[in-house]
Amino acid sequence: MHWFESQLLTLHQLAEAYNFSQTQKGNDILNMSEQGRQKRAAFIEAVQALVNRVIDSSGVTACAAYHDGLILAQSGKTPDTDALGALIQESIRVAQKGEAILNLGAIQQIVIVGDLNKIAMITVGPITLCVLSPKQTNLALSLSQYNG
Repeated sequence: MHWFESQLLTLHQLAEAYNFSQTQKGNDILNMSEQGRQKRAAFIEAVQALVNRVIDSSGVTACAAYHDGLILAQSGKTPDTDALGALIQESIRVAQKGEAILNLGAIQQIVIVGDLNKIAMITVGPITLCVLSPKQTNLALSLSQYNG
């Protein structure tokens, strides 16, 4: 497993821990609420740390994390944060419709390639991680070798 895959695995685990903390039932509501806040904070901190490190990968222009189309973390030069959020939200919505029709299973990744640049959208728990790069960048290779 290379660097980026291990980082995504860690984020998935943190997201699952937070989701699990939200579903627990019990009498100690204050303690459960505090545990949930701690798990949420750990997830958000890990997301920002990953976004900050991805930008050090060769050929990556920007990296951002969105939740329901709203920016959670960003690094690098994102052309228009709000437009990117709208694109992500709509792309995920359309892909989820195709998921059911085509029996794809849960959407993990969408890549849009333009004449000049491309964007990879990767679903990680409740967020969508976006990596922007020039069209010719081999993101799989670039993200497998952490240069920071």
